[in-house]
Amino acid sequence: MPKELIAEEDESVVIGMWRGPSEMPTYKLTYFDLKGLGEPIRMILTYMGQEFEERRIPLEEWPATKGTIKYGKVPILDVDGKRMYQAQAILRFLAKKAKLAGDNDLEAYEIDSIVGVITDLISLYVPLWQITDPKEKEEFIAKFKKESIPYYLNELDEIAGKNNGYLANGKLSWADLFFHGWVETLEGLISTEIVKQYPNMLLGREKVYSTPGIKEWIANRPKSL
Repeated sequence: MPKELIAEEDESVVIGMWRGPSEMPTYKLTYFDLKGLGEPIRMILTYMGQEFEERRIPLEEWPATKGTIKYGKVPILDVDGKRMYQAQAILRFLAKKAKLAGDNDLEAYEIDSIVGVITDLISLYVPLWQITDPKEKEEFIAKFKKESIPYYLNELDEIAGKNNGYLANGKLSWADLFFHGWVETLEGLISTEIVKQYPNMLLGREKVYSTPGIKEWIANRPKSL
């Protein structure tokens, strides 16, 4: 049975469902109506062939919604009634189910190490969301492009070059989904196609996007930053 993306919108949220063979989802993802840290979770769920329901929170609704959510942060994943918090913990949980968390402790370390590097890069761009002054935002982006992106992407591109385009252990892992799922939002925010400047990372993106399950998700997902 072909998978399909179903979405409906109310006054405050967008609800979507990625349907697999069953009509009864047991997974529900709550995140903003953008890719960001929610996209790696969507990717791994579709890779697993796991149906899931979505609550997509428009950014303008977040100030009113934040206080109703534990820790005041998303993503949140509900699995058979169990509520999970923190993007990396959620991804690691799913990756073990999907066999994308490494075959042994050393492989798991390599993946976690790369995820840590990506997290460092993410932490450097987070302040951009808070900047409202156009000139200050322009200066922040210019500095980020000049300093942070080359510093991290050169290293990641070198690693990908030694791993057939992947970021750890020469094969697909949740580190790849973490980076390639998230980075599209960064590219949109700073109006720069970052990955295309780094050939090994671009190869990795092409491999991730052509992976069964993920490929279908990319083709049918809602348009968002």
